[in-house]
Amino acid sequence: MGFNTGDWLSSHHAVYNLSNSGMYGVVDLKKYFSDYDIVDESAFIGDIASLHGVNENRIVITHGATEALSLVLFHLRHLKYFNVNFPEYEPIYKLPLMLGYEPGNSINLYSMLNNPTGSMPEIKDKNNIIDETFLEFDRELSFSVNYDGYIINTFTKVFGGDDLRLGYIICPDKQNARDINGYKGLLTEPVSKINTSIGHYILKDHDSILEYVRNIVGENNKALFKNMSHLKFYKNIRPLRSPVSFIDYSYYSQEDSMEFSEKLYRAGFTLVPGKFFGVEGTYLRVCMTRPNFPESFSKFMEFIEKN
Repeated sequence: MGFNTGDWLSSHHAVYNLSNSGMYGVVDLKKYFSDYDIVDESAFIGDIASLHGVNENRIVITHGATEALSLVLFHLRHLKYFNVNFPEYEPIYKLPLMLGYEPGNSINLYSMLNNPTGSMPEIKDKNNIIDETFLEFDRELSFSVNYDGYIINTFTKVFGGDDLRLGYIICPDKQNARDINGYKGLLTEPVSKINTSIGHYILKDHDSILEYVRNIVGENNKALFKNMSHLKFYKNIRPLRSPVSFIDYSYYSQEDSMEFSEKLYRAGFTLVPGKFFGVEGTYLRVCMTRPNFPESFSKFMEFIEKN
């Protein structure tokens, strides 16, 4: 069992990139890496607590969202059963299986906004693990504070911090946070103060960075909605202010998503097949993070209209 989405992105680089779901290379983080002072991890934890409106003792720092999800699933392994609604981001439905969970209803896992549809999932009343990687493109992080369960997040999407390897967990209470922190040194290594210090200084510019990326994604959303022609959204699920959307290309082709994605790649376009999100059929994820998205999407539409 592997991470097919990651393998696909690593091996499919094209002129027209409609596959990158984060702001890597769009938000310029070089100054934060080149000029910073080391601060205590508590400063970064305080930043996160303030953004979410939660107590600092509920927060666990991680090397990203995948590590965060793995730690929470390990912590809750006694519950044994998990529920995922498709389509869903690949690690969210694969990691539980890798850790010995079976399909059931003990734990509910979600991406919020949903990756790939860019929509708001219907969250159940209890026992949730919520990956809110894309949430801040659309609304404030404090939105999720009242949900029961565990919240995970990463710096890779809104901030484009792929090179930073920084994320976190918000636990239901301080005891669960203390228990998960206890796995460090055994299951994972503690996060370097270099990482958390850089994260702290990035968050000093939180509002201006967020405004910048929201403007890009918002304008790209408009370009998508305006120029879809005979494309449809999966089950008519229209994305919110989201860097991702899930399109149905059945008007243009009945090829499955793997075949069609390869055909597009040969023509110079990179899009992620719908199959990687757990659904079969004529679906692709379209990402709207690049400033040149309108041009790339226009070229994409020109190609599928003619071929």
